[in-house]
Amino acid sequence: MSDSTHPHWGRIIDDYDGTYVYDPKTAREKVSHSQREMNAFHTIGAEAINRLHVLGDSSVDPDWNDPSSCVTLSMFKSLVAYTAFPCLLLKLADPFVIRGCIKLLKSITRFGRPSPFSYEYGYLCFRILLLVLDYCFSFVTCEHETWLRNAIKPKNQLLKGGYAPMLSSAVSELIDKYMVGNSGDYYKHFLKPLPWTDWYTTPLIQPQDIRTLTEIIDQDRKHFLIFSRSNYSLRLSALLFTTLQVMHHTPPTPEHDPFVQGFLRVYTRNLLIAPGSPCGWGWQHDYVTQVAREHKSTGQPLDAEDSKLVIRAYTDRLTILSDSSPLHPQATPQLAAELLQYVLPLVGDDCDSLVSLIRVTIKCMWKDMPDDPEEPVPAEVIDPCLELFENFKNLFERLGKRTDGTGASTLAAAVQALIDENINGLFERLIPDMGSPGDEDGTSSAVMEARLDFLEALPREGLAGALVARMTANNSTSLVNNPGAWH
Repeated sequence: MSDSTHPHWGRIIDDYDGTYVYDPKTAREKVSHSQREMNAFHTIGAEAINRLHVLGDSSVDPDWNDPSSCVTLSMFKSLVAYTAFPCLLLKLADPFVIRGCIKLLKSITRFGRPSPFSYEYGYLCFRILLLVLDYCFSFVTCEHETWLRNAIKPKNQLLKGGYAPMLSSAVSELIDKYMVGNSGDYYKHFLKPLPWTDWYTTPLIQPQDIRTLTEIIDQDRKHFLIFSRSNYSLRLSALLFTTLQVMHHTPPTPEHDPFVQGFLRVYTRNLLIAPGSPCGWGWQHDYVTQVAREHKSTGQPLDAEDSKLVIRAYTDRLTILSDSSPLHPQATPQLAAELLQYVLPLVGDDCDSLVSLIRVTIKCMWKDMPDDPEEPVPAEVIDPCLELFENFKNLFERLGKRTDGTGASTLAAAVQALIDENINGLFERLIPDMGSPGDEDGTSSAVMEARLDFLEALPREGLAGALVARMTANNSTSLVNNPGAWH
């Protein structure tokens, strides 16, 4: 056995791949198979679904050495290929398959703990879990037939990646349409037995299964972030919404606190990857962030390797995929400020990738500056920029407290990034002339105060000292030009 493969679970995946597709609407390739291959996918895929159902409907754990019941890696590969065919779709309304997948994910270990996202097998198993959960969601909303009629159109068949991206996008829309704001009613539907076929009824979810799955993902959250980034078109909306509802209806007792904290960590990381704005769920997103403020995490700080993965997710979200610009068209100071509030509490201050975080964030702020230097910067741009400067201040305060060699080099590189990206000019661009229409609400005072607060966090020697001296002089000049800024 190779050090990079496992006899049951296949290839080990420890880093991002190069297939990050930012826009889920990107056209997908058609797949082409021989008749023999298609027959094999149908036969083996159907058998894999049956074995997952049996495992989910039983009280036993997976037996990796039983060839009559084990869902092998090759079977999962066939099943994932089978998801490109419409004949599979009618087999997806099966909550027992979800439970079978959860059992398999829990049994995949590495270094003595669950780590399903370390292996190719876990990727495939989780993709099937998401696909089935998404389809069951459409079943609960009674819109699965409408979705099916669209899915079986020739243009939507035999696409690379199967039906998962299309169904994931549709379910995100269904959640927005039916469940956001009416989640209590639909949560009852999740828990009551429903007739999935003519011969059995069962609830869509068991709360304990969702808590177990959350624990698995949380324990393997480093590799889960890699999975999410490499499978961007799978929005995870159904899974996160379900888990959010379970958390919302879980009694606030000490025994459930690990589940709540685990979900908060998973949810926060996914915000860096998921399409759209994190605030799309309105009060429910606000509820999660409020719970996060009330629960001080007991998790260990991220190591440098894990910090790099989180920062990479942030920078990719803002910079990937435009041939004409280093920044994505959707990258704005508002989005950067929203995401950075989730990033900085996660990352360690010994991570050299902090420099790339600083660079891309400042580029993002410059991006929304008006082309005409005489045109005032809109308040909707200034406000998130002030939030970002506050984040920078906190970050440099942390860096300044480190006295070892690594800390000094990271701090020096971070200061160089500030200089290269012209943070001094950025502050100057944000300050409107005193008495101008852009300063009706005291914007000049707010920006200059933010600059002084930021400078307080920088050292007074080396490159940082030179930058402080220059920006302090400019701040004095701004005060002379705007004598009413301070009272």
